[in-house]
Amino acid sequence: MRYEKTVICILASLLVLGLVFTAAHADTTKKIQKTLKANYAKIAEGFKHNNPEVWIGFLVPDFQLKLFNGTVQDRKWVEDYVRNNAKTFTILKLSMEVKELTVEGDEATAIVEQKSSRTFDEQGQPHELDVGALQREIWTKTRNGWKLRRVEEWKVLYWLKDGKPMT
Repeated sequence: MRYEKTVICILASLLVLGLVFTAAHADTTKKIQKTLKANYAKIAEGFKHNNPEVWIGFLVPDFQLKLFNGTVQDRKWVEDYVRNNAKTFTILKLSMEVKELTVEGDEATAIVEQKSSRTFDEQGQPHELDVGALQREIWTKTRNGWKLRRVEEWKVLYWLKDGKPMT
């Protein structure tokens, strides 16, 4: 009987510890989600004000971008690309929303839904481009806060030029 009570006490203690750990992990995930939400708001504002340097400031030195076609680009390529886009497009609307978040140690993987409307000129004619996409974004905790280590283009939700689907 004494042995059974000891086993029950040990199991109850382990259950309580598991619940405490789960609650602490959930609390940590919520804090990280709040931080990333604030980061995405800063990034969106930067792009809306034609300032890609805000987003670039969130990249780690060995940042990578995996494109829809599977090609992986380095930070230098990505910097040139977003700076060129800032010269080409005018952002009308941009939203970035974390749909899912998984945290493991100092790494957070976010599934992010991006929706944007932008204008551009093509051969002297103004056009509007509307894009919705899901991306997998991997953040890493650094001594300077959470930084982007990798972005993977994942799924196009819509892609419209002047209101018509692009192929």
